[in-house]
Amino acid sequence: MAFWDNLSQKASETTVKAMQKAKEMSDIAKLNSMISEEETKINNTYYQIGKLYVAMHSHDYEEEFAGMITTIGEADEKIKSYKQQVQDIKGVACCEQCGAEVQAGVAFCSSCGAPMPKVQQTNTEDLVRCEGCGAMVKKEARFCTSCGKPMVQLVTSEKVDEPMMVNEKVEDKVEDKVCPVCGAKVEDDAAFCTECGNKL
Repeated sequence: MAFWDNLSQKASETTVKAMQKAKEMSDIAKLNSMISEEETKINNTYYQIGKLYVAMHSHDYEEEFAGMITTIGEADEKIKSYKQQVQDIKGVACCEQCGAEVQAGVAFCSSCGAPMPKVQQTNTEDLVRCEGCGAMVKKEARFCTSCGKPMVQLVTSEKVDEPMMVNEKVEDKVEDKVCPVCGAKVEDDAAFCTECGNKL
């Protein structure tokens, strides 16, 4: 009988020790998590201090900071260049007013209607002059992006001996959503015309 009592006592002690060990491990994990949170706060504060210092002293910094501030400036320029390359590949531009991505070369943002900066056209081989207003537009455009006049000469000049092509182009034009003010083709979900800025 004493054997069983002794065995039961040892089992009970082992259980208590295991529970105590588990509680210790849990407490350690909680404390480590709290330490990590405080370290994150410190690192974020250091980051904010550094960012604020660079903003306030970008031109009158102390000599010890020269290398780091130069590195930040160079990295920032590279980021801007990379972002521009991404936009060029996607064929979009960012609206300065609302940050939305819109098709490159449009006059107004399709999300907020803000004017988009004028983009200098470099490849003139793909452009033709509008007979209505004289603006240069892409050859494949069906409407002038400045005045909205239909670019009829593009349809008739491609293949004169195939009149069915003209009919097909007209049918395509009917299916596309167009701005009621300037007649420019607009995206189905656009809130504003990208050519005249009219709210759709």
